[in-house]
Amino acid sequence: MNGYPSKLASNAAGFTFYGWIILAIATLTMFFSGPGQSHTFSVFVPLIAADLGLSKTEVATAYSLATLFAAFFLSYMGKLVDRFGAQFVMICVVGILGIFCFFFGATVNLLMLSVGFMGLRFFGQGSMMLTSSTLVGQWFSARRGTAMSIMMLGFSASIAIHPILSQYLINLLGWREAWFVLGVMTWIVMIPLIFLFVVDKPEKVGLYPDGISPDVDGKNGKSSSGFTLSEAMKTQTFWLIAAGLFTPAMLVTTLFFYQVSIFEQQGLSAEFAAAMFSVSALTMVFAMPVIGRILDKTDPRFIFSASMFLLAG
Repeated sequence: MNGYPSKLASNAAGFTFYGWIILAIATLTMFFSGPGQSHTFSVFVPLIAADLGLSKTEVATAYSLATLFAAFFLSYMGKLVDRFGAQFVMICVVGILGIFCFFFGATVNLLMLSVGFMGLRFFGQGSMMLTSSTLVGQWFSARRGTAMSIMMLGFSASIAIHPILSQYLINLLGWREAWFVLGVMTWIVMIPLIFLFVVDKPEKVGLYPDGISPDVDGKNGKSSSGFTLSEAMKTQTFWLIAAGLFTPAMLVTTLFFYQVSIFEQQGLSAEFAAAMFSVSALTMVFAMPVIGRILDKTDPRFIFSASMFLLAG
């Protein structure tokens, strides 16, 4: 695509590792996945149900089916990233996400609502997070745990800010107009940054993951074996990890999606419910960097097992 990012990365090599710039953009991408996240939808659920004359059960069913749709087809997005590169796919994803924000704000019935949910979940929650994670994984190896934890701070910021911002826009403009603003904001910030700064992988500009040559760092120099998707799906480990990731995702999605509705049923305001997302975000801000450092130095199986144990407890 655009050759400017490659020139910039090459010129920056003498001053700093360009992966940190990539990490900053990936972190922002995680933040701007907000229009497709449950914590943002939570603010809109009571208003959508009332405006369209739907029960919250109907809205939740549409949302659940849309989420399953997004998860099922996400592997195809991964193949597009492998084929065309992260930069091109990210620009397309952000562009389509903005369109679905406009579409969602114009919804008038259950069918349109379902299609809107599908688009926002697939391109926001699914594709934005997938492409940013892939990008960071290409640029970092030995420090991947730390880099991923920093990237997730963008998601924490989204949890803290998007519900409050959405509630403010609703009070100021209305829930439909709020979606228009969210779409425009995503376009204005992300498309220029991706176009100007994103390089798919360090090898394209003569660099190495972590900025360290394999000849210098023995750890990076070790050959690593991997699996194709079809090979991984034939292993027991893949399905154990998938099941382990599915459970907390399902739990958190449900709680976040209904948070405002639950608070309102307890006589609390939507503004207060939106503000309480910041508590979850603050917990992540403190925990993620620590977990990331531990992952760089420890077998991730132990961390994964411990997290599942704590969740069950």
